[in-house]
Amino acid sequence: MAVERLCKVCGTRIRVYNTIQNKCRDCTIKNAKPIPQRGKQARLWETFRDKVAIPYLDKKYGHVCSIPGCNETTKLDVDHIKKRGSHPDLRYDVKNLRYLCRPHHIEETDKLHWSKKS
Repeated sequence: MAVERLCKVCGTRIRVYNTIQNKCRDCTIKNAKPIPQRGKQARLWETFRDKVAIPYLDKKYGHVCSIPGCNETTKLDVDHIKKRGSHPDLRYDVKNLRYLCRPHHIEETDKLHWSKKS
């Protein structure tokens, strides 16, 4: 059973179907908080990568791709040597990380991906 009442934000008349509904659709949407698009684990990894892993790798190896013969210093990714899926305990271990340029990172990922399918 519908009841008419006033929106508590803007005062327009609204038809409500339950007792907790007290705002019109426009006010509900306008006052809604955005849903975070990144999960908690992704935010934790990004913080660890930016504050711990990158400074460690820069100090220890320099800001360069770790593949021998590659001298790329821009667009570097932090890569896990032993992958997270098979070694979850090494996810936040800086000794298990290295820099890879984007093409080598894609190549490594594709090599791993295709070896699993075979």
